[in-house]
Formats: sequence, structure tokens, C-alpha cells
Amino acid sequence: MKEWAGRERFFVGQDGRPMNGNAVYQTFVRARVKVGIGVSFHDLRHTGQTLAASAGATLADLKKRLGHSSAAASLRYLHAVEGRDKEVAAELSKLATRGDAAKLPKSIVVKH
Repeated sequence: MKEWAGRERFFVGQDGRPMNGNAVYQTFVRARVKVGIGVSFHDLRHTGQTLAASAGATLADLKKRLGHSSAAASLRYLHAVEGRDKEVAAELSKLATRGDAAKLPKSIVVKH
């Protein structure tokens, strides 16, 4: 990353300009073969969206990240994350122990 990442883009050429999409793809294919993994370049979009959602990205954030105009398109890129259900259940338990909607985190807005 120190050698090749740019300020605004991760993939930049030796001249510092954005790399051509095909160059990025071909580099990925060579790396995939070298390390022996069976994922496609497109799988990275699915992984990125799922990780972004796990990090708290909203549906609007996810739409913007991949340039989707519809929620349905963005939702096709989301997948369940092994073990995440335990984390969600633990957070819900914390909310339940508070026992009072007034004590909900400020990021949650309750409308009636």
C-alpha cells in the first residue's frame, strides 16, 4: 500500500494516475492464481458491501458506494456474516436491560 496506493484511489500506476480497470483485473487474476484462491473479482464487491454494512453503513451509504440507483440492487450484494447474529443479539440484550426507551442510544430515533 505504501508503494502503490494513491491519495484518492487505492490502485494507481507507476505514474501516479488511476490504473485502467483491465490492468487492475489482470493483476487480481495473477495474484489469485499465485495464492491459489477461487474467488472472482466481482466477489470483492459483495465482500466490500457486506463488510461496510457490518461496519454500520446505511442502505443509502451502500447504494452510493456501488453506484446503485435502487435499494434492491444494493441488497443483492449483502450477505449474512457468520457469527454476526451473536453480536446483534448481545447488543439487543444491552438495549433490553436498559428497560427505558429514553435510554436508547442517541443514534436511534423512536417515532410514534
